[in-house]
Amino acid sequence: MFYSHSETLPDGTRKGIKSIQKHNQGVSQNALNSFESNISLPELNAQQLKLLISDICRYHDLGKYSKYFQTYLLTDERVDNYLKAHARFGAYTIFQKYKDQNSILALLLYYVVVNHHLNLDNLAKNEFSQKSEAKNNEGYFNKQKVTFNEFWDIIKTEIGDEKLEQYVTTPEGKTTYRATKELTDTKPNIQNYFLINYLFSLLIEADKLDASDTALYSKKLIGKHLVDKYRPLSIEKLIEKQDISLFSQNELRSYGRLRVNQFLERADWQEHKLFTLTAPTGLGKTLMALDFAIRLREKIRETEQREAQIIYALPFINIIEQSLKVYSEVLGENVNLLAHYQYADALEQTSKDESSNYNQKMMMLDTWQCDVVITTFVQFLQTLIGNRNKLLKKFNHFAGSIIILDEVQTIRLGQLPLIGAALFYLSKFLNARIVLMTATKPKIYELANQEILNNEGEEAKSIELLPDYENVFRCFKRTKIVSLIDEKLENEQQFIDTIFLEKWSEEKSCIIVCNTVKRSLDVFKLIAQECNEDINPVYYLSTNIIPARRQSIIDAIKADLEANLKPILVSTQCVEAGVDLDFDMGFRDLGPMDSIIQVAGRINRNNNLAKQYSPLYIIDFGDCEKIYDKVTQHQARLLLNNNPQILEDNYLEVIESYFSNVAGNGNTSFFKSREIYKAMKALKYDSEDPKNDIAVSSFQVIEEKFPPISVFIEIDEKATEYKDKFVKMIHKELSQEDFSCYKKGFHQHIISVPSHLPKVKEDLKQSNRYLLCEGIYIIPIDELEAFYDLTTGFIRTNEDKTHSRFF
Repeated sequence: MFYSHSETLPDGTRKGIKSIQKHNQGVSQNALNSFESNISLPELNAQQLKLLISDICRYHDLGKYSKYFQTYLLTDERVDNYLKAHARFGAYTIFQKYKDQNSILALLLYYVVVNHHLNLDNLAKNEFSQKSEAKNNEGYFNKQKVTFNEFWDIIKTEIGDEKLEQYVTTPEGKTTYRATKELTDTKPNIQNYFLINYLFSLLIEADKLDASDTALYSKKLIGKHLVDKYRPLSIEKLIEKQDISLFSQNELRSYGRLRVNQFLERADWQEHKLFTLTAPTGLGKTLMALDFAIRLREKIRETEQREAQIIYALPFINIIEQSLKVYSEVLGENVNLLAHYQYADALEQTSKDESSNYNQKMMMLDTWQCDVVITTFVQFLQTLIGNRNKLLKKFNHFAGSIIILDEVQTIRLGQLPLIGAALFYLSKFLNARIVLMTATKPKIYELANQEILNNEGEEAKSIELLPDYENVFRCFKRTKIVSLIDEKLENEQQFIDTIFLEKWSEEKSCIIVCNTVKRSLDVFKLIAQECNEDINPVYYLSTNIIPARRQSIIDAIKADLEANLKPILVSTQCVEAGVDLDFDMGFRDLGPMDSIIQVAGRINRNNNLAKQYSPLYIIDFGDCEKIYDKVTQHQARLLLNNNPQILEDNYLEVIESYFSNVAGNGNTSFFKSREIYKAMKALKYDSEDPKNDIAVSSFQVIEEKFPPISVFIEIDEKATEYKDKFVKMIHKELSQEDFSCYKKGFHQHIISVPSHLPKVKEDLKQSNRYLLCEGIYIIPIDELEAFYDLTTGFIRTNEDKTHSRFF
């Protein structure tokens, strides 16, 4: 028998545990069951795609039949690394099978199979472009092939291909050269990127699921009335020409849900794949979008006879944890809901399946084996635009799915054209339905059209799910933006003396948002000296504080607000989205207009100060251009100069004007978007010189000008326990499964600290005693006071203010 996998017995010997034939059957079954037949890749129908999937699955491990691999797998005998490698053998075979039919397709299939244990690299630099490498690989291939000779009848039967032997030869150089040239140079086509990623994802996910004996999840029915049961509607139905200006905030939330779901009554609902949902903060967009997704899922079930996966992506971990709580309450125990993010605990989330071991539960989480998944922009977008094997195994889940991207205004301007184009093609080729949700409506698809798609002869058109959102915005008169940017500030003390103390009074709660961590720390210390803590407790919140403490700070502020105290919060941009706090007034450093409006959403959020237009004052320390994109900060400054006071019912008009100006032609900040898109078309997944050569792998959701380091803060005895468990785990004294219950706690004691800080350069990096493991430093509990303040976080003595943006 020929084996694909083995295990080491207690006496040190190895035993085969799964045959290649059984493994291939399992991989094929998983991949074909995951295949979405309603996808639309031109020139390939569903039946042809199924055949391709079947072939890459049955050939992917063909090389494991060689004597060299079997010896490596089942004995302690030393085997040459090149001779025991198996992926290239199957890749050559599938190329030879398809080369006469379609050499381009043959090369794509070769590429999928040869890389199935690797990250995707640059197709133009494949082995056939290097004569010496091709010659060496041909030699290894022929040596492996010789060991098949006496077993061909068995192998052909197990693989299920009587013609197999005639395909097992090395590819001819001219054919591969012409195919490579066409794919990467003369006729690059974005369709090839989505075809490769989809087939690659189906293969590697199916392979990993079968290798770990993890069952492929069969999605369940979700009742369409779950949101109504959780949050009953306060108005029964929509009435033509209703005067929504008379509605309470709760009635507006119900109106929004009914209005959004009205789209599903249209006869042409199936024709539309791209949606936006634009609504003011406080309107309940989270439940609105979930309700729509569940009802859309039912329509898809009725027409396409399948259960669509719901994928909900958010920018920040704190919002994920809030949304997970709401989703869990709405969906209940009968719906399989997973949260996939940095602190995700596989055991906690998959505990219902007691028969699965830890590795299987991790695999279920990593491959989104569920009905609904909540994840981060980093996970979602770097899977959509990426080359890493670890991430791409879930790329196939995008096919036929319902995707909600929340708080999309947090995506950096320069990335919008690329992301918009990628989402458009995801809907076009893989039949995904995508909802972009925000209160400020950045022009993602408009920029994609302008910078990328129009040049391709394409146009992304989206449907607004709340078509009368302008009227809804005009119903809100909670806040106003007041520009004070004419008053140039030299320092934080001047802000306190000439602006804060003049505009604020102790009977008002207040939020202050600074562009930099350094400034937020200085402002906090000065304000704390001015306020009576009994009436106006002062809080500090930023990424400078360990995540384990951030939620407790938010909870303390909420408790004070409910107790009719008037707290003051000094923070950074980390509160702009998803933090459900409600202040009487606020101040914000000059920044992008969408960020300003997001901060306004933390003021009079619940309309408790009806029609008073609670103020958000915009101040200017003169360094905005050093922190933000030149175009966005210039347009914000121009807009505020022309509109020194903006009422909330005019926010929409203002933000649309702002984004129109930002999206003007010739914006050089879009260069990288265009270049990464070109790399996607040319299948240039990776580069040998990342600093100077743009490839698909160049795309990063979060880009750091000054890369941070990770620092574990041993703040108390609980943190010491997490640290000790982690150390035992990395020294193999504790299994990953046993560490999993400490994983979240461990990560919540880590902060990202800029590498340029004096205490990092002069202290942490100068002594090995601060290195917990590769990539993670530690502040020991007995040195805490020298590095970390319990109220304000990591100590930033003598920091250069221009380098201290909250990221």
